[in-house]
Amino acid sequence: MVATGPLIAVAHGSRDPRSAATMHALVERIREARPSLDVRLSFLDLNAPSVDRTVDGVAADGYTSAVAVPLLLGSAFHARVDLPRLLATARYRRPSLSVLQADVLGTDDRIVRAVRSRAVEAGADPDDDRLGVAVAAVGSSSDVANERTAQVARRIASGTRWRTRICFATACGPTVAEALSGLRAEGAERF
Repeated sequence: MVATGPLIAVAHGSRDPRSAATMHALVERIREARPSLDVRLSFLDLNAPSVDRTVDGVAADGYTSAVAVPLLLGSAFHARVDLPRLLATARYRRPSLSVLQADVLGTDDRIVRAVRSRAVEAGADPDDDRLGVAVAAVGSSSDVANERTAQVARRIASGTRWRTRICFATACGPTVAEALSGLRAEGAERF
């Protein structure tokens, strides 16, 4: 038996292949930064491998423990209900494997710095008061989870002259189009 286990990165999943490619690239960067850490990617929906399949692979490789890290900003349904249910089922199927769930990425300073850094790398000037930044997330029926996204948006703009708005891919709104319209109304000319 292997005593310590891997980190299971748990992504949402998407029909857009760029999303899965981004998650694979992220996991590869983690592997490069921590070569001694076994990092495995799984998806909650729409992409493979599933959380179940990844957990089964961890157990088949002889590990006795693992940590599942939800690659999610908000602590919404997937983080509070779906993933805990999947991990509880996995523990039942694989009683010799202990799988702990870490907290969501949330409003961690590193997320904020990474998003701001990517915007600057793409040509955004922190002193440009005509720049509008739409911070998009999946969205949730949980107002608390959506507020975390709003916090990220505000913190991304902190220390810059950028205008930010949040938007969501789901029906909870505002949509991307509504966020861009709001940014235009506030004077943003570039996005």
